[in-house]
Amino acid sequence: MPAHLIIEDGNPWWWDSADIWVVPGNDPNGAPGAPIAGTSNYLWGRVHNTGNSASNGVRVDFYWADPSGQIAVGAATQIGSAFADLPPGATQEVLCLVPWVPVIVNGGHECLLAVAHGAGDINPLPDPLPNGFLFQPTQHDQIAQRNVTVVLAARRAQLLAIRVAALPRQARKVALHLEYGGDVPARLLATLGLGKLRPAKAGLVKAGLALTPHCNGEAPDAQKLELDVPRGQAVPVYLNLRPAVLPEGEYALLRVLETQDGKVTGGITYLVVEQGGQRHAGQDSQEEQAS
Repeated sequence: MPAHLIIEDGNPWWWDSADIWVVPGNDPNGAPGAPIAGTSNYLWGRVHNTGNSASNGVRVDFYWADPSGQIAVGAATQIGSAFADLPPGATQEVLCLVPWVPVIVNGGHECLLAVAHGAGDINPLPDPLPNGFLFQPTQHDQIAQRNVTVVLAARRAQLLAIRVAALPRQARKVALHLEYGGDVPARLLATLGLGKLRPAKAGLVKAGLALTPHCNGEAPDAQKLELDVPRGQAVPVYLNLRPAVLPEGEYALLRVLETQDGKVTGGITYLVVEQGGQRHAGQDSQEEQAS
């Protein structure tokens, strides 16, 4: 069997990958956490070779894109690359050699992608990836997506932008809907600097979708939106998050699911935490790493 490169997807949704994470600040070996807009952040990835042959000179390319469901080459911006030699059965954590500075306009709420290219891979990707190529982690073991945003609970409604795009030659009919509650794996929480936070009870966070950028906590925004996206264009959608007061040590989970013809094609995960909760969870995570 040749080499078989894998960057693992998230569970239950692929865009929750814990094999991509951010270290904010100037020390790439610091504690993981949420990215900070306008400053340097370092990107890490975890790549596996489950094959029986070595793959030397593996290159892992990192990208960022505006928060959206389905993403294609051309809509994502390449940040930089990491390199590794992977013997059979090896797993290696790799550091992107170029720091990432998230754009302030989105508050650091961008989607991240990692793509592995390596010699002798069982099913290699085109290199370079052609324009318009869809990043589809469920179809390519070498691609992983992290579309997870940490949102600090506030005393007033918050407005977050989502981008729904169509390929240059194909229009799309897309539906977005909201999914509340649940939990995420401890491994993913650790890479967010959220340590030992626990999932909160359902109903603590309210939200709605809208096509216009208003932020009115009393507005009955939609729980589901259907969109016709012209080919080659993108349609903005706005997520209106209502104020929430969370118990200490807990987080609230909200997902925006994008579907086409009844099939989930992408999504975004939002973890809502209290201001102090993120700090203390990050400290717990650092203490665990030090012990």
